[in-house]
Amino acid sequence: MFSGLRKKSISKSIDSQIKKREPFNGAIKLKSLGVLIDARKDVDIFSIVKLADKIGVKSNQLKIMGYKDLKANIEEDHVGQTNYFDEKMVNYTGGFKSKSLNNFANESFDVLINFYEEDHKVINLVAASSKAKFKVGFATVDNRINDLVIGTPANNTDLFIKELKKYLKILNII
Repeated sequence: MFSGLRKKSISKSIDSQIKKREPFNGAIKLKSLGVLIDARKDVDIFSIVKLADKIGVKSNQLKIMGYKDLKANIEEDHVGQTNYFDEKMVNYTGGFKSKSLNNFANESFDVLINFYEEDHKVINLVAASSKAKFKVGFATVDNRINDLVIGTPANNTDLFIKELKKYLKILNII
C-alpha cells in the first residue's frame, strides 16, 4: 500500500515540477553541464567526460549524478566526478533527503543531459526538479521533462554525441 502511495506522490511531484518550469528561451551559452545517469546500467563515465570535452565544457564545470539500487553500496560523498543516490534519498512527498542530491537539483546548469533510457519515477523526479536551463534526454523517457529529445540508443555514445553537438549548434548553445 505504501509503495503505491509513494509512487503516486512522486508522480504528482513530477507533474508539479514540469508545470513550474520555465520553457527554453534560447539565451544560453554552454559553460556548465549536469548529467543524470542510471548507474544500474553499464554507463562509461569516461564517455561522459569525453562528451563534455567535445562540447566545450571544462571538467570542473561537469557534475554527474547517478541512480543506484537500494542494495548497492552508496556513499553520500562523491566518487570521482560522480555522486550517487537511491530511492531512500527521496522522501514520500518527492523531496530530497540527500544534500548532494538537493544541490544537484538546485544547480542552474546551462544544460542537463538525462542520460538514461528507462522511465523510472525517482530518476524522472530528479530530472524534472532540476533547475537546468536546457534539458536533453532520450525519446524513451517522459518527453515532458526534456527540451530536446534525441532518438539514439544510449549504448551508442558516439552517435549521441554527434546528434547532441549538431542540435546544440543549431540552437546556438555551443
